[in-house]
Formats: sequence, structure tokens, C-alpha cells
Amino acid sequence: MAIRKSVDQFIATHQKSRELWERSLGVNRGIHHDARFTIPFPIYSSQAKGARKWDVDGNEYIDYTMGHGSLMLGHAHPTLVEAVSGQISRGSHYGTENELALEWAELICQLIPAAERVEFVVSGTEANMLIAQLVRAYTGRKKILKFAEHFFGWSDHFQVGVLPPYDKPVAGRLPPITADSVTEGTVVIPCNDGVAMEKALAGKDIAALFIEGGGAHCGAIGMPPDLWHAARRLTQEHGTLLVIDEVITGFRWSPGGCQAMVGVTPDLSSLGKIVGGGLAGGAAVCGRADVMELLRIKPGEAEWNRYRRLVHSGTWNANPVNAAAGVAMLKIIAQGEVQKTAEAMAQRLVAGMNRQIEKRNVEACAYNAVSAIHLYFGKCQRDIPVSLDTTKSMSPELVNTLDRHLLLNGVHLLRGTIGWVSAVHTEEDIDQTIEAFGLALDGMLAEGIIESERRNQ
Repeated sequence: MAIRKSVDQFIATHQKSRELWERSLGVNRGIHHDARFTIPFPIYSSQAKGARKWDVDGNEYIDYTMGHGSLMLGHAHPTLVEAVSGQISRGSHYGTENELALEWAELICQLIPAAERVEFVVSGTEANMLIAQLVRAYTGRKKILKFAEHFFGWSDHFQVGVLPPYDKPVAGRLPPITADSVTEGTVVIPCNDGVAMEKALAGKDIAALFIEGGGAHCGAIGMPPDLWHAARRLTQEHGTLLVIDEVITGFRWSPGGCQAMVGVTPDLSSLGKIVGGGLAGGAAVCGRADVMELLRIKPGEAEWNRYRRLVHSGTWNANPVNAAAGVAMLKIIAQGEVQKTAEAMAQRLVAGMNRQIEKRNVEACAYNAVSAIHLYFGKCQRDIPVSLDTTKSMSPELVNTLDRHLLLNGVHLLRGTIGWVSAVHTEEDIDQTIEAFGLALDGMLAEGIIESERRNQ
């Protein structure tokens, strides 16, 4: 069968990756992030530079995973390499505060509208975990409200309502569902349902409404502009805090993130990925000073410190290496030019991909949310923006086949369906990707995974 042929081709050209994957099964599950799962096995990268990376078999890829959206300046950007290398030579962890972390926080406060105060953590998931504690301590309420499909990390509070059916918990670690909530504290309403949002908030028992910046899955399902403003108005009316997760969109959508672009300032925001210069261990919570005050230690105030203050610790919080990378990144990001460059290249890419789709008369579409790109195979609703379609879904077989054919043609998107364009992707990179995408479509057509509409006419 044709599909067997592409699998065989992948195996033949990725022998070292196969050996490493088989070896890894002796010590772990073979991957360290669910999105890296692919069939027949994942690739193992050996080096990366700019917009390109190479695997252990010597295969070269134009990379759009970009560190899961972290690398706005591409791989191994010289400014970041210099900043991090210089700091490591002076020490990686002092076990004390450091001046670079102060400069890092000041830059965040200058750029993000919501940021009156900053608290550093080590990941986006951890940032949202801290916010969940802050909003409950500040409001005295227990429940958190979120739209279905919106993702805020993998903690118990938020790993619900992400995968349909939304009223069922993810296996293994979530408490039973109650009549009006999930995980005894997280209320899930239909994606982009303003009426359900208003009804839930009217009960005045919601501590915070969490919204993913750009909409669900980094803009795969966007949010109507009026819904952003309705969320801000209704949360203020009902004493609920508004949280915008800017783990991906922060500094990518604009120097001030998604919130600056849509003109809605939340009470709190989580930051990750770009904020730490693309290094692991750099993330933050920022927001209103009076809410963030709950983290402050007050000498001599025993009752406050024991019963009212929110305890927060973390070995790697604001370590100098992350601070050095974060400062270097944000100084470049603050100018706003890299965002414009990345978005222009994303627009060029999706336009070219759609030409390849139309040329073959395939039922599919490519679209971008600023500099994030998305691929969807299925009926694209032309009467509304595809990014607002909450019913989109693709079979795992299709996604895995797309991923495999893109890799075989030298392009790497996360799961084959989502990618992030950096400021260092060139027109040559984009045009080469468009050509490779056309070849991937031809391979999928040959395997019968997708069909040309011409065959049905």
C-alpha cells in the first residue's frame, strides 16, 4: 500500500532516530511532550541555527516548531548566545536575588499593560497554578471559569474542558465531576459562548475567568473581538478577576501581547516561552499590585504571614541565566519590528499554502493568527473566519500522515498542523516551505488520506 511506502521511506531515512527511540523505550515513553508523538517514531534533533535544524541522521528541516513557540528570534540567536554564555561564566544560580532579575521585571512592567507587579516562576503551567491560588485568595471564591478548548497547562485545575467530551475528566488525576463544576472548582462553558459566560458570572461565585490569549490553541479557534470586551465588562460587574494567559501570545502578538492588541487589560496574566528568552525555566505572573500584594512577606505581621499571605517558593525562580536571556530578548522585542517581520512571513506562508491546496482542489485551508500558522483539513467555512469555527476536528491518522509527509519534505510543524514563524524566517525559507507543502499534499493524495474534489465531480 502507498501508506506503507511513506512509512518505509521515513524509517529508511531516519535510522539513527529509530535507534534512539527504541533505546528510550527502556527508560521512558519515547517522548517528553505529547505533541511530539508521531508515527512510526519521533525525530531526534542534533543541532539548530536560525530557522533550520538537523536531526541525528543529517536530515535538514525548516523549523516551525520554534521551541513550541518560544523562539521568536530563531535558534541560537547571537545576542542570546552571548548573554547566556556570559552569565554562565559568572554563575548559573546564586541562591540569592540578582540585579538582572530586577531589570527583567522592569522590562515586563514597561511592556505588558496588566503588569504592575511581577512574580517569576519556571513554566507557563506553574504560572497559572499560582494565579489560581491568587484569585481564590483575593476574592474568597473557589470556582474558576474557562471556555472549552482553552488550554492553561496540565495542572488539575486546568486539564479539563480541553479534549471532548468536555464534561469528562482526563484519566488518572482529576476528581469526580459535580453537577455544576469540573474538578470541584473549574467550570467549563462552551467555547466562545457569550451567553453561557454571562450566566456563569452572574452567580457571583467565580473567582476568575481564564482566557487563552489569541483564543483556543493559539488562535486555532479565535475569539470574536466583542467577546474580549464583554469578558472585561462582565467580570468587573460581578467581582470576578479576568486572567489572560499570554504564555504563547505574550510579546509575540505585539510588544504588549494579545491584551495590548485587543485593547483589554486583565487583572492578571501568565507569561512564558518568549519572556524567558526561549530558555527553559523562565516564566512569570504579572498583574494588579493589590492582587500581587498577597505574595508579600510582612515582617512582624504574624497573622498576615501565616493565614493571609500566599506562600510561594521555587528553586529556579528568577535565576540569573534565565534573567540574562529574558532581558536580552525583551530589549529586542520591545521595538516591535520582529513581530511585524514574523507576521508578514506568516501571511506569505499561508497564502502560498492555500494556493497549493486550491491547485489540487483539496478540502483544506491554512490560516494565521498573527505569526502562528494553522493547517486544517476538512470543510472550511468561507462565510465566517475559519479561526472561529469551534467544530473543527481531524482524525489522528490524517494528522500523523501530514506530519510524516512534511518531515519527509524537510518541514517541521508541531503535529504537522501548527507552527510559529520567527523573525529570522526568510522569503527563501517560506517559498521552499510552500513547495514542500505541495509535495506533502501529493504524497497524501497518493496514499488516499485526502482526496481531490475533482474526483467527486
